Amino acid sequence: MSQKRKNKPKQSSNNLWLVLGALALMSVIVWVSLRSSGDTDANGKPTLSTLNPAMFTGRARLAYQAAKDIPEVLAQLPCYCGCMQNFGHKNNLYCFHDDHGAECGLCQDIAIQAMDMHRTGKSVDQIRDVIRDTYARYAP
Repeated sequence: MSQKRKNKPKQSSNNLWLVLGALALMSVIVWVSLRSSGDTDANGKPTLSTLNPAMFTGRARLAYQAAKDIPEVLAQLPCYCGCMQNFGHKNNLYCFHDDHGAECGLCQDIAIQAMDMHRTGKSVDQIRDVIRDTYARYAP
């Protein structure tokens, strides 16, 4: 009987380590899955889907076309309409994931201006600087 008493604390200790190990493993799995469920693929290209530009007219259509054509640029640009704070958007590309970009002139302006600058060969850093200098004053 004294041997059973000696084994119980050891068995409880082993169970505790198993539970702690399982919790650590689950934490790592959750962290990795949340991190990898981001908005880019293994090559760093955005995977966030945007709405079809054909659903819209005018400037909204141009902006959604920009999101479709240069998602890698818009994904690196902030938006200054307040959607990053109020809707959880991470960048300007998010504005075109749903119909928010159809109603927001500021989101459209950023996307269209970015597309125009991209077409002239400006780097993402140059585009970001111009966007910041032009629109940061509108930030909430």
